Amino acid sequence: MKRERIIELFPAFGQIRDDGLREKTVSAMAMGIEQGGWDEDTLWKCPVTLNWQDCDVSWIAHVNDVTEMCILQYEQVRGYYERHGVPFCRDIMVAGALLHDIGKLTEFCLEDGCVAHRPGHELMRHPLAGALIAARAGLPDEVIHLIATHSFEGDRSFQTPESELVRAVDMLAFQCSVKGLQRC
Repeated sequence: MKRERIIELFPAFGQIRDDGLREKTVSAMAMGIEQGGWDEDTLWKCPVTLNWQDCDVSWIAHVNDVTEMCILQYEQVRGYYERHGVPFCRDIMVAGALLHDIGKLTEFCLEDGCVAHRPGHELMRHPLAGALIAARAGLPDEVIHLIATHSFEGDRSFQTPESELVRAVDMLAFQCSVKGLQRC
């Protein structure tokens, strides 16, 4: 998929101020799309999950929702981090939010026009697959860590402030997606 189209689908790439980090983040997204065998026409079919019947939220919508919510939340609590001397890199958070579920593109596939789990998906869930994609794209360890620990794989892992924020927002967005907004 062309870089320009990826940036159109995920406008928060424009929120990453560091040019090098932005380029590597876009490259990682392109790698995930290519590695998973998705293209501009099929990417919209990729779901956020296959484990819940009533969830029809697309992966694209989920990634955009989580990223937007993280940016909004950070703007609300930025003063707290500053007052307490907690180092927090907004660019790392935005890059990580955009890529937190990049591994789902390799966990899921299309079979006869229907989305299914890719054979062997249980060996490498999306956090690990996504962290590997991010590492291949040359992203910093902080982004790789965030991707690797954003799901239950991170329950007993060290969390940076950026990974903790993305993890919490992702969980909220996911719960709202699968259970409906009326329960959130």
